[in-house]
Amino acid sequence: MPDDVSPERVAAAAAMARVALTSEDAARIARAVTMPVKRLADITLEMEIEPATFIAVQRKDAGL
Repeated sequence: MPDDVSPERVAAAAAMARVALTSEDAARIARAVTMPVKRLADITLEMEIEPATFIAVQRKDAGL
């Protein structure tokens, strides 16, 4: 993941969603979301068991 969110990425995402943005709007949005995106990128979530196995065990315990 890049270190920051560029105005070009914001503009591209807005264009895909068919939302009109000026270059100033894209730059302002990029500045606003860069820090939260950086913080979320550092989160590591470990799963004790992968989801399919979890469901299989739950179904077995429920007698299904």
